[in-house]
Amino acid sequence: MESDVSGKPYAVPSSTSIVTISKQETSMASSSTATLACLVVLAAMVGSAWCGGNIVFHVEKSSPNFALSIKGSNKAITKVDVREYGADNFDPMTKSGESWTISKTFKGPLNIRLIAEGGGRRVQDNVIPENWKAGTDYPTKLQFA
Repeated sequence: MESDVSGKPYAVPSSTSIVTISKQETSMASSSTATLACLVVLAAMVGSAWCGGNIVFHVEKSSPNFALSIKGSNKAITKVDVREYGADNFDPMTKSGESWTISKTFKGPLNIRLIAEGGGRRVQDNVIPENWKAGTDYPTKLQFA
């Protein structure tokens, strides 16, 4: 006869086996849990690196148009707008190959608005400085998750 926590006796059916867990097995279980936790953290770190980092705007060398290429987005960009600092409205840019262009000259700093496939929208103010140069990358804090 076995007894429960309160000390009351009860019968264990013959088909039931009693499992005893040793300290070594408990230690192995804790070690497995710690290993699994480490793997989850690593997967999250690698996953975020593969999902894309911050977006970078590259001002193309083009004339007479202002042209940008966009690097680092993990979503397809469907619309790009540009606005000079202090202007009221954004001007739409046109997709041309891998670049976005507009037949207008700009003085910086410039604000850029992006719309991604699926409707995500991001705006970065003053991302392209007043003294911008063609052929230069301008990093942002923008991401599409």
